[in-house]
Amino acid sequence: MEERFTEEDYLLQLLSESLKKRDEHIDTILDSEKLDWNKFLTVAENHAVLPLLYDRLMEETLSEENRERVEKAGRRVVQQSYHLLFFSRYVTELLQQQGIQVVLLKGPAISCYYPVPELRKSGDVDLLLLDKDKLAQAGKIFKEAGFNVEKKQITNHHLAVETPQGIEIELHTMLAEPFENNEINRYLEWTVLEMKHHIQEKELMGINLPVLSDAYNAYYLLIHMLQHFLREGFGLKLLCDWVVFWNSKISKEETESYQRLVKESKLEGFSRMITSLCVHFLGLKDIGLCSLLPKEISREFMKDILEAEEFGKSNRERMLVLQGTGISDYMREFQHQMHLNYPNAGKLWIFWPVLWIATLIRFLYNNRKIRKTSSIKIFRQAEKRSWMLKQLKLFQK
Repeated sequence: MEERFTEEDYLLQLLSESLKKRDEHIDTILDSEKLDWNKFLTVAENHAVLPLLYDRLMEETLSEENRERVEKAGRRVVQQSYHLLFFSRYVTELLQQQGIQVVLLKGPAISCYYPVPELRKSGDVDLLLLDKDKLAQAGKIFKEAGFNVEKKQITNHHLAVETPQGIEIELHTMLAEPFENNEINRYLEWTVLEMKHHIQEKELMGINLPVLSDAYNAYYLLIHMLQHFLREGFGLKLLCDWVVFWNSKISKEETESYQRLVKESKLEGFSRMITSLCVHFLGLKDIGLCSLLPKEISREFMKDILEAEEFGKSNRERMLVLQGTGISDYMREFQHQMHLNYPNAGKLWIFWPVLWIATLIRFLYNNRKIRKTSSIKIFRQAEKRSWMLKQLKLFQK
């Protein structure tokens, strides 16, 4: 029986081709005559990777409508990339001139590894503030520069700012929201302090910007994926970042430094899973970064990635993943959410009963009014994804 490839299979194949340098040999399995191009382009758009396929798709015989769809996506992301690039230089210099040390995360800091950097989609500017005590000063600088500092901040570890033109800036003081595991939280706090000694000025599409050294940049990419994975999930774009980064011939010293960070923070299982996915399905070279999961197991993880689309937008029920399906697992997650919602009051156990009630009301209200779904559906989806955490053995030796 002839093997049938889905639109997702075709997408993985085309991405593998598009992420390689032009002079590299590619063995293609693609038979475009059997492809539903409208569905294919929709899947690519939902994962925010359609612009990455621009050069490859221009070689195909597309309908006039689909060709315009691809060209429009390419033009839009190129314009946005250059706009954000120069804006990133402006805001980093704005802070540095006042003695505030920051580094650029994601965006141009990772797009420079792509064959065509400007085709990597970015929506905002992410900066890491290396001295959290200067967060208020940074906010004042942004206000004086005419930016709007949002009065209500969604998370506890970054400052959200918006320009009059609508460009968003996220000034982080932590690598991620606190995890349920306090040991990893303490390790990440220490890592931010260490990052002060691992900064480099790098030319990104012709502009010099402060970024993390390769080992710490890779570690941040991993933490960023982990944070999304434990909530709604994430799509193919972040995996593409992993592929082009490690295919860029990172030095042995930086690779070993990354492996040390992963081992010390007990994230070897997650790093192994991400790397295995990229080797098996997206053209990452097996450079011995870790031992790989079997392709069959990796395929199950890839199904979750494909289902999630960009940052879990595919399904309103995708909100979290539990470590198990027992009552203790629900209680542990509920306690964690309480601490995230009320980080200061949550430090005093005497307030916990009131905070539990407030957290429950907030959870039920957000599900009904904002997510437009039921809490039962969210828990069922969380249980469905819980098997993955058992495989990864997060934060375990």
